[in-house]
Amino acid sequence: MNRKILALISVVLVFSMVLGFAGCSSTGTEEESTTTTTINVKTPLPTDITTSVDEESNVVTDTTYSPEALAANTATIFEYFNLHVNEVKGAKAAVEMSQGKSIEKAKDAEGNDLPMSENEYVNAAITALDSYMLHTDGANIEYGEDLAAFLPVKGASYVSAITLDEVESATCVDNELIRTITVNLKSPTLPATIEKAYDMGNVDDVLAEFKKAEKYMTVAQPTLEYKDCQIIITANVETDEVLSIEYVKNIDVKTEVTGTGSLADMGTVPVTFRYRNTVTYSIDRTNPAETAAAA
Repeated sequence: MNRKILALISVVLVFSMVLGFAGCSSTGTEEESTTTTTINVKTPLPTDITTSVDEESNVVTDTTYSPEALAANTATIFEYFNLHVNEVKGAKAAVEMSQGKSIEKAKDAEGNDLPMSENEYVNAAITALDSYMLHTDGANIEYGEDLAAFLPVKGASYVSAITLDEVESATCVDNELIRTITVNLKSPTLPATIEKAYDMGNVDDVLAEFKKAEKYMTVAQPTLEYKDCQIIITANVETDEVLSIEYVKNIDVKTEVTGTGSLADMGTVPVTFRYRNTVTYSIDRTNPAETAAAA
């Protein structure tokens, strides 16, 4: 009986040792397969980010700075932005431009949507403008061509001449090799500030579309106010080379529409809307000659 018990204990010990070795081997394999990528950030910047997570999807939905961090970091981040965005015109690169336009509701001081008008016919006309009449444009320039003639501000040696006094805030988010910097201009933004960096059409093309409906309505000379304008760049954190530049220009338009012809009964209706114009320049520094030679 004792021999049987001893034999059973021996078998259990052997299995325990085998499983123990197997566990050690498995742990070692997992440790060896885990690799870490070292990213050498050329210019460290403050990225004091707080995140909020959607509990249902478990996805990060927001990245924001605290007000204290914004005040302390904007100057440093903006200096980096202005330096490296202006280096682009001296680079050799192919550039692709894409553009989008839309009409949206303007917002009040608290950020709430304002009605475009109190007249259903006018609102329908504005909706038609946004859906059918506005268009997107695109263009590109080949590697080796003059970037100064293509990138904003066209013909100038710089991309941005904006000063820190004209900036409300600047934020930086580093995600592995990609750095995203968002520069928010003070609102309302003076046209003179817009001219220091932006190179995009104005709201005239929207008003021109209204004029096509002169059989039914006429549009008064509008007042324009630039608001919530941004410049967003992405850069490689290891080289500080700018990879893309995105311009967001919002113009709040206030005007009056007067019905004519069959719509004369509607009288004169106040109208307000936001004209949003977004232009993105994607920058590819790959030399096609070197690529062809390596192939």
